[in-house]
Amino acid sequence: MNHFLRIMLCAALLCTTFAETAQARNNRVRQQRTYMIGVAVSFVDSTVFITDMQAVDSVTIQRRTHFLMDRQAYSRQLQHYLEAQKKGQHLVTSICFGNKKKKMERRYLAIHKRYSKRNDLRITLIDQSQFRFHAEEYIEQATVETVQKAMKAKKKKKK
Repeated sequence: MNHFLRIMLCAALLCTTFAETAQARNNRVRQQRTYMIGVAVSFVDSTVFITDMQAVDSVTIQRRTHFLMDRQAYSRQLQHYLEAQKKGQHLVTSICFGNKKKKMERRYLAIHKRYSKRNDLRITLIDQSQFRFHAEEYIEQATVETVQKAMKAKKKKKK
């Protein structure tokens, strides 16, 4: 009987361990409101584009590192806008993000100050009425890999 209880106890411990691991995987990211500033630099004609600080809802953030997921997608949003509207080519775009409004206001002022010191750069401010960041839908990498494997398997079956 004592042996049976040990086995049951071990089984219960294993089940709770796997349940916690699965729950931790699901909670790696969270949705929250984030403030963003976009900056684009054109080295061809020495122009700097700076967006207003914008609050974006439902942005995916990593829980452990507090880092923005799919950062390149937000940078691409700004680049596509500038290429379409301003006819800007060869732009290097980047974004700054944070969850505290005061900290992002200070960062905005620091960015603006850094570029306004240089007389050889032309600064163009982009208002929120002209360009607005929108939240990107986050797809977990494991899901993408699973879909890709399934598609490859389908192709092999067709051949």
